Amino acid sequence: MENKRLQLVQSFIGKPFSGSPSPFAKWLSGTVISVDENSVEFEFTVRKEMTNPIGMLHGGVTSSMIDDCIGVNFMILGLENFYPTINLSVDFFNSASENDTVLVRTELIKLGRTVINFNAVVINQNSRKLVAKASSNLVISSIKIPD
Repeated sequence: MENKRLQLVQSFIGKPFSGSPSPFAKWLSGTVISVDENSVEFEFTVRKEMTNPIGMLHGGVTSSMIDDCIGVNFMILGLENFYPTINLSVDFFNSASENDTVLVRTELIKLGRTVINFNAVVINQNSRKLVAKASSNLVISSIKIPD
């Protein structure tokens, strides 16, 4: 069966993902690096408005990058119903600063009938250090996803 959502995201490899219906995702302005059925990789350039008062990537923005990438990974599964995030647990390890590039990599851990589990990591491409790791669960809703 043809997965149009997967093909759409794959068509953006090497480019900013302007195909998202989310205005917030467009503000984050992630570039698609790789995509398959179980994982996505996006790169983000840390902009000044993404930093905290001491110039480090804000934890809320880091969490949003993770959540958005997990959302894309969910989307390419091609499911009929929407699965909203019910939890997102993020552990922070190292920082990223303005103009650094961070890579967010997601991984589908379990696709259950009612709950989907993902893991993610954020890596500072400049220092090669782990910025954060996360796990998240999404739960089925009655909302149908339009084609």
